[in-house]
Amino acid sequence: MSSNLQIEKTCQWCKKTFVAKTTTTKYCSHSCNSKAYKAKKRREKESKYKRQNVIDYSEQSIEILKSREFLKVAEASALLGLSRQTVYNLIYSGQLKASKISPRITLIKRSDIDEMFSNAKTLQINPTSKNEKQPEFYSITEIKNKFNVGDTWAYKIIREKKIPRIKRKGKSYYSKTHVDNHFKKHLSSKTREVNDWARIDDLMKELHMTETAIYSLVSRVGIPKKRDGRHMLYSKNHILIERGLIKKEEPQYYTSEEAMLKYNISRDSLYALIKKYSIPKIKAGRYIKVAKTELDNLFNPKVD
Repeated sequence: MSSNLQIEKTCQWCKKTFVAKTTTTKYCSHSCNSKAYKAKKRREKESKYKRQNVIDYSEQSIEILKSREFLKVAEASALLGLSRQTVYNLIYSGQLKASKISPRITLIKRSDIDEMFSNAKTLQINPTSKNEKQPEFYSITEIKNKFNVGDTWAYKIIREKKIPRIKRKGKSYYSKTHVDNHFKKHLSSKTREVNDWARIDDLMKELHMTETAIYSLVSRVGIPKKRDGRHMLYSKNHILIERGLIKKEEPQYYTSEEAMLKYNISRDSLYALIKKYSIPKIKAGRYIKVAKTELDNLFNPKVD
């Protein structure tokens, strides 16, 4: 049967007033009860640790210990500034001599402590070379400014290419090597064939678009762009394609055999070039076809 008692009490954890149904209830909720239990266990653990490892000695007491010929393990730990367990480890390893005069009493000669330090090997610490190269990272702002991409495009690349990331003081930084390698391949392949660069004001007039609309399109789909002095240039052809004003030309492809024959290279060499320079390829049935324009430009680069 449920209790009909209603006793107004104060929670011993949160100090709020509540109505209890038993005289032994101390807490207003299971949450307070759990928090109080964890706090109690934490205090017990801290108290146990202090009893085992920490003895509070005054400076005057330390001076007295220094003058004693024999020390207990607890006194030696206080004198050395080590835990009792560490002192026992030194004894068990043979580094520190000790005498067990009874099942519960172990004594250490003060002179044996000095001898332990006299016989200890000098630790040679090699300072870290200042010239050692550390991994470098970009902030998201540095990526945007250096490669002229917007937030959406930058995070899309980071997510899809799984760019390594670290946290520093709550801010994210991305591997410079991985970012540079991606943009080196990405920009070279996308801008190689662009020959109709245009400034933002020219695009606004010709296409009747606002500056904001152009920037949004460039950032959203990754329109090729490059800097020319103080001005940023954008691929007009790519913008026209994205707006549906012109039809995108289908790329032409070599078969693997055609590419190998034309440039006198082996199949392994061809596939290595495809991977290294991110040359587009498709699979047609059993055969691999390689983008003709990108491969031609690789072997016969255009000189501006």
